[in-house]
Amino acid sequence: MKTCDNASVGVIIQNADGDYLMFNRATFPPGVAPAAGHVDEHGTVEDAARAEVHEELGLTVESLRPIADGWRDNRCRRNPGPRGVGHQWTVFHATVTGDLNPSTRETANVRWIPAADLQALADRTSAYARGGLTNEEFAAAPGIEPVWITWLYEVGVIHLEIGELTRIDRLAAAGGNPKES
Repeated sequence: MKTCDNASVGVIIQNADGDYLMFNRATFPPGVAPAAGHVDEHGTVEDAARAEVHEELGLTVESLRPIADGWRDNRCRRNPGPRGVGHQWTVFHATVTGDLNPSTRETANVRWIPAADLQALADRTSAYARGGLTNEEFAAAPGIEPVWITWLYEVGVIHLEIGELTRIDRLAAAGGNPKES
């Protein structure tokens, strides 16, 4: 198993109607998320953002604009890296071209989601973090991947109470298992 490089990118893509291109992650950790991945295999954070969009969605990035960054204690499927569990994230907003051709290895149920529906998915993740859903219920109908809650909050897409954000951050650090958070 690979060792984590403790560096990740995420890429938020919107269409002309303001909907967000999201998918259910087909690999750990569970949840609905935009394109994201580790930096180490791609060079710069910009190179990684372009590569992840192409690998996961089959689209070509035309432009990238950084919109958020910072450290998150989120667990990934790799062995912990030199900084332990977590990642230094750079989150971009991107414009893309091409025909959607999603990876079946990394994605499921790729779709455009209106902002109001993202809030409902965030509320589902919040309920999961509070223990209101079992692991099986969340896996069957996931909310937003826990690490993405804070990013979407920071860029003003979703709204939650600070206590809920803290609870969900603990869930991301526990690898998406509320019993360990």
